[in-house]
Amino acid sequence: MANQSSISSLTALSGTFIREGIYLFQVGKIIENVIKEKVKLISNHELVLKKVEEKTKTEKVNDVVMEWLNDVDKVMEEEEKMEIEMEILEILCTSIDSERRYRFYNEMLKKIKTLNTNCEFESFSSPIPGLEYFSFGNFVCFESTKVASDQLLEALQDSNCYIIGLYGKKGSGKTKLVKAVGEKAKYLKIFDAVLLANASQNPNVRAIQDKVAESLNLKFDRNTEAARARTISSALQSKDRILVILNDVRAKLELEDIGIPCNGNRCKVLLTTRRQRECALMDCQREIPLGPLSKGEAWTLLKKHSGIDDESSSDILNIAHQVAYECEGLPGTIKEVGASLKSKPIEEWKESLDSLRHSMARYHIFLSFRGEDTRYSFTGSLYRALCQVGFKIFMDERGLEGGDQISLSLLNAIEASRLSIIVLSENFAYSPWCLDELVKIIECMKMKNQLVWPIFYKVDPSDVRNQKNSYGKAMIEHENKFGNDYEKIKKWKSALFQVANLSGLCYTSGYEYDFIQMILEKANNIKTRLYIQSMDMD
Repeated sequence: MANQSSISSLTALSGTFIREGIYLFQVGKIIENVIKEKVKLISNHELVLKKVEEKTKTEKVNDVVMEWLNDVDKVMEEEEKMEIEMEILEILCTSIDSERRYRFYNEMLKKIKTLNTNCEFESFSSPIPGLEYFSFGNFVCFESTKVASDQLLEALQDSNCYIIGLYGKKGSGKTKLVKAVGEKAKYLKIFDAVLLANASQNPNVRAIQDKVAESLNLKFDRNTEAARARTISSALQSKDRILVILNDVRAKLELEDIGIPCNGNRCKVLLTTRRQRECALMDCQREIPLGPLSKGEAWTLLKKHSGIDDESSSDILNIAHQVAYECEGLPGTIKEVGASLKSKPIEEWKESLDSLRHSMARYHIFLSFRGEDTRYSFTGSLYRALCQVGFKIFMDERGLEGGDQISLSLLNAIEASRLSIIVLSENFAYSPWCLDELVKIIECMKMKNQLVWPIFYKVDPSDVRNQKNSYGKAMIEHENKFGNDYEKIKKWKSALFQVANLSGLCYTSGYEYDFIQMILEKANNIKTRLYIQSMDMD
């Protein structure tokens, strides 16, 4: 009986060894297959990721693709975790039967094979709708809007950007743009939720808190600002990805005082403001400008809202072109002005044009001069004298005359002035900067009806008109340097000719003080025409 029991035990043990041997062999084979499929999956994953990166600029990658990528990440993490566990058990000399190892690897093999089988997608992506699709109401996507929206979306996806600033003049369309971009960001699943609060009331922290709380369906248990901020912060941090839009920021805001945690990619802030300096005050990692409309876009928009077309009378069209120019490419201003002039007679168009010229002006006088000639003598004295009697003057204090390109700030200052005084000194024409200023001044004289006073400072007007003596030498120098740019030289010569034919003042000798007093008296006589309204300089 004992012998029979021993035989049974040996038989059972022998069977166990046989099964273990079989599973050991199968485990070896299945591990080999897992490795092969894993290598294949890594390659497929890289190919899909590359395609995603190519598509996301113009198309929305379909959810099934993103789900596949997430599943791959999970399975790869699970496989690595399993390998680590197996290694630890071996190090600790803890036995794990081959059958159990086989089941683990077999299950992993099935998951990896399934993912490799499903890496071909029937529909990989779909076109992203235009910005108009995500807007509310009558929204038109201009070129400047498109440029800014692309920059905003890029910044919103940048892991190093937590606070982003969009700045532009009043009427440039910032609010409509950020609302549309917010909706697009949700569509692209950059954020799960987007909140918007106006920040322009002094700023009123409690009002901003109320708006944020309303969007989050929050109720405050305690009513102090600090307690409200903690409630908001806790709610925002519990969300996965959220964008807070602060609209019309006009002063520095402490985000912590509101309850906005802005220290990671789970919560980002997009603010709009009229001036770039508020972006700097708010420590924005990206500052994005919203530029004006092109002349063509401004003209098209004015026609749309005013009801005029190319068949309208030439007189109306001429005034309308000037009105469009005076609106400075601001969509809000163009729409408002256009709607107010719909079906109105030409007299009202003229009145509106004159009103725009006054309201859009920032400076009474723009001083154009060659810095090294007169900055610290005549022009400097004239500037101080004009300021002392109350005129608002733009004078370039930086003396940046080293380059050949006039700055955008100077061009804007010329447009934003009612009168330009040009000090035509001996070396004025040697500066490409001064000549570009002169071309712009003549353009504004014609298009904006601006006043232009030439001051012939120790030069003969005929030298300027006919480009003789120092003016002739300067133009020869420019022809040698810019000979290939015939149009530039032609514009400079034409501007010199035109300014020399204007009624101006000549100074050759005598007390400069008396000559400056003469200019002051002349300016005081047209002070009403130089009047500019008190307005926000944004």
